[in-house]
Amino acid sequence: MNTSKRLLLLFLMTLMLSAGLFAQRADDILSADLPIAYGEASFRTRILDRTGGERSPVGLVLSGGSARAFAHIGVLRYLEEEGIVPDFIISNSMGSIVGLLYSAGLSPDQIYSAVTGVSIQTLFDLGLPLNGGLLDPSRFLSHLASVLGDDLDLSELSIPIIVVAEDLVTKRQVLISEGDFYTVLKASFALPVYFSPVEFRGHLLVDGGITNLVPVNLAFEYADSVIVSTTFYDLDTLDLKNPLTILNVTLDIGKRRTGVEELKANLDEVIWIRNGVEDVSFMEFSRVQYLAEKGYESARSQAERLAALPKCNCWPSLVDRRGDLQVKLEASQNRYELYEHVTMHAPFSLLGPTLSSEGKKSLTDDFSLGLGYQYSTGDFTVKTNLGGIFSLSSSDTFSALPVLTAKVDYHLFSHMRTSAYTSLLYDAKSQRPLLSLGAAVEGRLSTLSDQLRLSLSQSVEHLSHFDSASTYQYWGGHTIIATTEAEAVLTLRQEQDWRLGLSTLSLSYQFLSDYQRVRSFLSFRTENEVWYEPMGFYGRVEGWGRFAPDGKGNVPLFSFDGFRTAAATIKAQGHDLSVSTNSANHLVGLNLTVGWRPVSFSPSIGESLIFKNSSVAIYCDLLFGSIPSKVNVSLGLELHTDISFLGIRTLPFTIYGGWDQAAAGFVWGLSFTLAL
Repeated sequence: MNTSKRLLLLFLMTLMLSAGLFAQRADDILSADLPIAYGEASFRTRILDRTGGERSPVGLVLSGGSARAFAHIGVLRYLEEEGIVPDFIISNSMGSIVGLLYSAGLSPDQIYSAVTGVSIQTLFDLGLPLNGGLLDPSRFLSHLASVLGDDLDLSELSIPIIVVAEDLVTKRQVLISEGDFYTVLKASFALPVYFSPVEFRGHLLVDGGITNLVPVNLAFEYADSVIVSTTFYDLDTLDLKNPLTILNVTLDIGKRRTGVEELKANLDEVIWIRNGVEDVSFMEFSRVQYLAEKGYESARSQAERLAALPKCNCWPSLVDRRGDLQVKLEASQNRYELYEHVTMHAPFSLLGPTLSSEGKKSLTDDFSLGLGYQYSTGDFTVKTNLGGIFSLSSSDTFSALPVLTAKVDYHLFSHMRTSAYTSLLYDAKSQRPLLSLGAAVEGRLSTLSDQLRLSLSQSVEHLSHFDSASTYQYWGGHTIIATTEAEAVLTLRQEQDWRLGLSTLSLSYQFLSDYQRVRSFLSFRTENEVWYEPMGFYGRVEGWGRFAPDGKGNVPLFSFDGFRTAAATIKAQGHDLSVSTNSANHLVGLNLTVGWRPVSFSPSIGESLIFKNSSVAIYCDLLFGSIPSKVNVSLGLELHTDISFLGIRTLPFTIYGGWDQAAAGFVWGLSFTLAL
């Protein structure tokens, strides 16, 4: 065969292969509108088992809608009051959280308790988007697993359910009615960018609500009687020139339009419960009670049409199942409420940005910013952070140093917690490292219907510091302090306009040593707040005192005492055990705050950064028993807000500034009330 024929044959073979590949690719593209289903045959069988073939099934569609989807809790509550339990559920996005929990056997009230009995923001962790998402829901899933059990499959749920998701690999819709419960749950609300895509049987799944908020047509493939509960979005106060808002609204246009098309096509046949929550922002998880109440009212508006549906004869099995779940739910919440801790049902690790403070410590006063890694398994957690450590109070103490921190927590039983931490800093001025470390063990107990929390703790702190270092400049050499503290925290449940806030009382014994000399002190602290709910006015009183039983005076001031001053004589008092500068055997403080917290004021930036609990207040700090005068006064203005990312992660932020009598000048500071 000559060369020209060989080239012609090679060309024809290449053309045939290309045509085959093109045809295959064309087939893939043209199948993009065909959903992939898992467990569909079993799903139909389970519906038939529920109806016995004697009546038409009743289907329930729960739309997505981010936080607004918690309105479905109220809808389910009303349906059950009317004796209606759906034979199957179709859901996507956040509607799947409610749908899956209900299908697993939880009652509407138990679902409400499961999501309000914990602080949602503590169950999601912010990390680098190495896997495609900023938030990790591992703690949230572990919280649910503590109630429902670790091993659960969709095909085993009390009520058949189909969760609608979208696949990044095939670009096709995926309908899931079998598979691991927690994998499917995580995929159901995997909103792109915010949460990572989820691997499932070769797919890479994201939130199905990004293409269709209300999958009505699917429900009519299994029933003639369909209830549709929707939580559309129609907030008219958005800044449509904000980039994040533009992105959110752009996504909403497509999924709303498709959902509306399907809803309109079946409007004469469906029972449409249009929940009146369309003006709620998409991440306002703090409004679950309001959302559930609006859902109940919206469902009741369809009372006449709902009354015509068949009633459920499944109550005996539901009662038994829910009784067992109630025991587990209460046990889970009891474990959580003491320390806001969730036992991890699977190992969990995360790399991400950190911004934290060491909390109530005596020897240090700073916060760290950097890149952190955390690993949790069961009741054990280790966190490390590499970055900078900052002290942001009056200019004479400002510092910024590189730091490496580490902390280990272990929750022993349900009432005890042990922890250990260390911070290694490098001070550029002295060109020496600084070392801070400590350990603590604490036991807590709740009583009086969980309104009173009692705790007993023992902690030890050590600081190695050099006199030439600018950081922690009021300490020198090696210092150790040990504290034994008993504390009572009272939180009353009140409905009246005037309310008493968190009330605390603590008593402690401390010994302070420079490894040559030892001194001991007795302390007390109390805090109370009262506010007028309708207008947002509040007042807060903090009183504290420290006494020297040895009669040698020079009682030390610690940063957590809360007296805002830049006076070196006060801040250094009692820190050097080799000298005595003040004969007073007591140091007593009174911190008074009167302020205004605007009601319903929660501005946001692109609905991603939300500013909550904002307040402006006048403060007056009084200090007795210090020098240079018998009574020192610090008076000024305090601004506070909780900066919330997506309504989930919250950073409490306070800035203050005012006149400091002891320093005869201006005092200012920033604080972040987070725990490392």
